[in-house]
Amino acid sequence: MKSAVRGMAGIACAGSLVLLAAGCGGRSTEDSTGGGSGKGDDKKHSAAVGVVSQAQADKLVDHYEKINNKANKNSDPKLLSTVEGGAVFQQSKATFKVQKTWSAKDRAEYRNPFRYVDRKFYIPRKGTADWFVMVAHSKSPGEKKGKYPGILIMEKQKSGDWKMVTASYSETKKLPRLAKDKGGFAVPVTNTAKKTGAQSPDSLSDSLLDLYTGQGASGSGFRPSKTTKWIRKIPKAQNKLLSPYGAAEFSRGEPTHEKAYALRTANGGSLAVFSTQVREHDRGTQVTATIHPSDKMKVYVGDTSGAPAFFVDWLHISSAYIRPQGRPDLLGSEYEMTGAAAATDADGNMPGADS
Repeated sequence: MKSAVRGMAGIACAGSLVLLAAGCGGRSTEDSTGGGSGKGDDKKHSAAVGVVSQAQADKLVDHYEKINNKANKNSDPKLLSTVEGGAVFQQSKATFKVQKTWSAKDRAEYRNPFRYVDRKFYIPRKGTADWFVMVAHSKSPGEKKGKYPGILIMEKQKSGDWKMVTASYSETKKLPRLAKDKGGFAVPVTNTAKKTGAQSPDSLSDSLLDLYTGQGASGSGFRPSKTTKWIRKIPKAQNKLLSPYGAAEFSRGEPTHEKAYALRTANGGSLAVFSTQVREHDRGTQVTATIHPSDKMKVYVGDTSGAPAFFVDWLHISSAYIRPQGRPDLLGSEYEMTGAAAATDADGNMPGADS
């Protein structure tokens, strides 16, 4: 996975929205074993271990970085799948797929090797989670490091291998202070359906979808931010593009890779990374209207001249700070087109899709 500027691929032509580009990586000065004041505490804490040690986390990320760079150079999803999974791999595969629509300059820039610098690891105690968090910046040779921090999560697979499964990029340089247990370990939210402040980590996906549909209850959802602003523009821009003979509707897509990961913050809230599947339904509003796919959509639907309607799937990976009280902050979001299909009839029906 590599941070990239992603935009909205519209139907007749591509309308783009610039997203925050940032990298990921990190080392932490935190002691993963902690320490106590009494002999009993010393014995207890010395025996406690994290899901990985700081040194192990560093090596895992070094290996991921090496394979990731090699896979990016050759647009090789099979190789990348050995170190990536979940939502972030779905985005990476989609990026490789649509690169044929990019300029030669953009492809070359994406394939430049990069490193994770200023690594900070937040490692839960063994037995409380099977994943850990890294906060860092990306840096390519001869360039300055990314301005904004990435929040990446590496998870242990059933096979025993570790893979990067999700990553989000903040629009702020300052993240909330995370909680530690008595041993100095990060504290995971083990029940993401339960509120850890004003919202649960699982409900964040609904709040992001509300930015597309505008169906959220008054006062709910996220505080206004740069990220909420550009996401709200997407349905408006697409409907303007299709007007006056077409319209776009947005709903939840197939929740294949929707999963939330969260760590508790020191003030009783949580810092979460979550994914959201969004399905766009573009259709003609008159019987004779035809929708023409963008170049990016043609990667999935072929060189078709048009159809009465299309479905387009988008996958967001986002980060949010759930405050102890009040609405959460949407810190950042990245999205990629992961599929598109022409409707099967003039009514815009597509098997397995709810419009």
